[in-house]
Amino acid sequence: MGVDTTFQPKTATYAVDNSAAVVIDGRQAGVTSWRIRMVLATPVAGTSAYIKWAAGNASAPSAAAAPALGAPVSNEIGVNDGQTVYLEGIGAWLQFIGSGAFGTSSFEVTGGQGGCGG
Repeated sequence: MGVDTTFQPKTATYAVDNSAAVVIDGRQAGVTSWRIRMVLATPVAGTSAYIKWAAGNASAPSAAAAPALGAPVSNEIGVNDGQTVYLEGIGAWLQFIGSGAFGTSSFEVTGGQGGCGG
């Protein structure tokens, strides 16, 4: 018998863009992973955007941006259009901010458990 690793949502899904950091507190809900999906208003194959996160009680992070060549960027990941990524072990009380404006590119962020699909 296998282990069920399908993503189980534990918070509401939040839209995240570059206008302001969105704080999601999943500590009481048992959040151990995050499902992040990039959404483009007009899908364009090969397009990607960036999302950044920080602790929920930290200063709000600046809008995410493509990293400069050779410069390290902490707590940021690029996501291709229409793709979903799962991040585990980064905390349950976080704030997220994207690289694009709502209506052009944004992210759907959901706190939960698991993360191989769903």
